[in-house]
Amino acid sequence: MGIFSGSTDDAIVTQIAVHQAELLAYIHSLLPGDPSVQDVLQRTNLVIWKKRKNFEKGTNFRAWAYSIARWEVKSYLKECQRKDWLVIHDDLAKKITESMEESTEETPTHDLRAALDHCLQKLNPSERELITHRYYSETPLKEYAQSSGKSVGSLKVTLSRLRTALRRCIDERQTLDKIIPS
Repeated sequence: MGIFSGSTDDAIVTQIAVHQAELLAYIHSLLPGDPSVQDVLQRTNLVIWKKRKNFEKGTNFRAWAYSIARWEVKSYLKECQRKDWLVIHDDLAKKITESMEESTEETPTHDLRAALDHCLQKLNPSERELITHRYYSETPLKEYAQSSGKSVGSLKVTLSRLRTALRRCIDERQTLDKIIPS
């Protein structure tokens, strides 16, 4: 059965079900009016299921699922471009994504995002640049390593350390916010 037995699989299925409406809305925002939104959602669900062993328990499932959805939308758009269809430009997709992030201010994720922004500001500029490259760039880490004069392995270790530090900082920030509301 591997490391994911019944209860963990059940937890992933539950998380997928809980976030279906949000994922659908997110994909709709990236593919407005496109009749394939449901297909992209199903592809996203399939990838989530296939990658369920990569999900770190205790981390933000919604953010992880959104990341997968974003990549599935990009994959779908590349397929469309190969067929000479122009569905949506990358800049427009980025603006829609930013707009979606801003529109979630009434949700609990707003507090999480505020904590993440606060914690990112605590990083030094080179660490922020690495995080930005990893999560907002399509350029492979190998190219970034070459341009920065560092090895891919050392960048992966640094990214792991930064993710751990950010997770710890966010947890501390949220705990403080509960104790001392702003």
